[in-house]
Amino acid sequence: MGSRTVKRLLVGFLAVAAVVAPGVPASAGAGGYHPEPWRTWIQEEWTSEPGRYCSFPLGVRVVAQDVRVRVAARYPKGAVRREEFTGPLLVDFVNVDTGQSVRRDAGGSGAAEYRPDGSWIRYTILGPAGFGFRPGDHYPRGYYILDGLHTITFDPDGTRRMAIAIGRQDNVCHALGDPS
Repeated sequence: MGSRTVKRLLVGFLAVAAVVAPGVPASAGAGGYHPEPWRTWIQEEWTSEPGRYCSFPLGVRVVAQDVRVRVAARYPKGAVRREEFTGPLLVDFVNVDTGQSVRRDAGGSGAAEYRPDGSWIRYTILGPAGFGFRPGDHYPRGYYILDGLHTITFDPDGTRRMAIAIGRQDNVCHALGDPS
């Protein structure tokens, strides 16, 4: 890995930390950053209905994974406020109608921030990682492999927006023959 790549990753990491942890003290003293232990997280296989992400039913088949998650912060009543995800994830995306598939690395890192009711506020990715946008979201419909630094925000009604997009956005629907 070259010096330029390391610098980009470091800048991306610092940007992620600034976005997902505002107000967290830099020191680990009283009230500082005390994440819970890492635990295994399993990416389940799934299939979306036609029109949700692609014009066809999109299937996700896990090839290999070793993803971990930990709670980074909780609200005073115990609900999860922030979670961090990391670890390798290799998936096949499948056009269920035709059987055509493409394999993608989705094993980056991410940090999710939630409202006290458990709904999402934002998800910050240091990719590659996958994320879908639906009709009505404020980004073109598709299921994307996001590589670089990306932050998706969620309105209270669940509408998704791409707030930060630094790097590649590969819509796997296009790779599987979706013209839209």
